[in-house]
Amino acid sequence: MQKRSVFVSRRTKMAAAIITLVLPVLLLAYAWFMNHRPALHIKSEWTFRDTLIQNSDVMLAFLFLLVSALPFYLVFDRKRGPDGHRAQARELVPIALMAALCVVGRTAFALIPLPNFKPVSAIIIITAAAFGPEAGYLTGALAGFVSNFLFGQGPWTPWQMFCWGCIGFVAGLLVKAGIFGPIGKEQPQKNGKRKKPIRLCIYGLASGFAYGWVMNLFYIIGYVRPLTWQTVAAAYVSSFFFDLSHGICTMLVLYFVGEAWIRKLLRIKRKFGLTGEERSYVMPPGRHEEEGTL
Repeated sequence: MQKRSVFVSRRTKMAAAIITLVLPVLLLAYAWFMNHRPALHIKSEWTFRDTLIQNSDVMLAFLFLLVSALPFYLVFDRKRGPDGHRAQARELVPIALMAALCVVGRTAFALIPLPNFKPVSAIIIITAAAFGPEAGYLTGALAGFVSNFLFGQGPWTPWQMFCWGCIGFVAGLLVKAGIFGPIGKEQPQKNGKRKKPIRLCIYGLASGFAYGWVMNLFYIIGYVRPLTWQTVAAAYVSSFFFDLSHGICTMLVLYFVGEAWIRKLLRIKRKFGLTGEERSYVMPPGRHEEEGTL
């Protein structure tokens, strides 16, 4: 059996270090700030300092987005094609598109009368399976930040960005490790059908609970008083059906369209040479190179 490398480069290890060490510290620091931030002045005495305090959630969310993009920048920015141009912008296009689909999916599924029944996590997992863990994290963080301009920015935004980003990053690592099998690369069976990604669906179900459990920390740290084992347990019990609904939606999306979607994204990835996380970035030859001119 061929040994698979989870961390395809030192830069991927650096991305994991930033995600597991730097971003949680920012979250905890922000939680402390929210519990100790100074009172705001009345509107007639409003100062620039009050504006900063009032918009601290959006500012931290933007900082989160910059830090989330740093591992992606480190992985791809130094990769050059034969023409000497950087390939980073080319790599960002599918991530921006998938993040936009997350926003559209979250908005459209808001019409369904089920709590937290949204396909955002599934789209992030699909992105990570096709383009790698760094792309998965950046897609999740970007989706959380942008979609909350519709659903409302607040102190929960950085936590949502972190949760969705981690779901994508872990999914990408597990794909690299071969845990989910050759998703999108298997040949159809004799009846013309392809196997459903059952293990990926199980991860999708689990990710719904993981997302909810981390978001519960935001609620507990910021709003639960007094902080006891009973109040903490009550917070987690009350979120069970929200987490279950989220997990079921993610699992269903992955079951019905996950394999086909990943297969098409892998085809796009090969066609346009979007393989910078796996090897030195080699762009497809231009027309003048194919014709042997210039």
